Amino acid sequence: ELNDQYSFAELCDLAAKADFSSRVDVNDASFLAPENMIAAVQEMCRKTGQAVPETPGEIASCIYQSLADSYCETVQEIEEMSGRTYSRIHIVGGGSNAVYLNELTAKATGKEVYAGPGEATAIGNLAAQMLQDGVYSSVEEVRTAIGVSFDMKKY
Repeated sequence: ELNDQYSFAELCDLAAKADFSSRVDVNDASFLAPENMIAAVQEMCRKTGQAVPETPGEIASCIYQSLADSYCETVQEIEEMSGRTYSRIHIVGGGSNAVYLNELTAKATGKEVYAGPGEATAIGNLAAQMLQDGVYSSVEEVRTAIGVSFDMKKY
């Protein structure tokens, strides 16, 4: 919708600078497949009586902070249902490159966030094949190999 005007890193930087206060429920059905996501976010802010984000930074800030709030709620639900408390969250794949979102997630959840590797799908596929082929004898061994082979950033 922004015609590739910004990279994800640039959007993260703009969002951090905007630090916009409005939030949306990212799990609301209106965000499943809107024709225009920006308009859907703006409409939800209007509908809930909040300031409406206008600039790319304000829109990204609203979305990233709303996602971090949703991650926090989800972690709390998982911990409640499982009866366990987790000290960290692992973000893998493309989302691991969203520095601002990872910082917000750590802040919102009060947990350590480990981001990376970025190519988790391909690495997981290869690791599963190597496990099946006997290169690795256990999932724990695979996790260790991945952990020492790829950079992960801690927040």
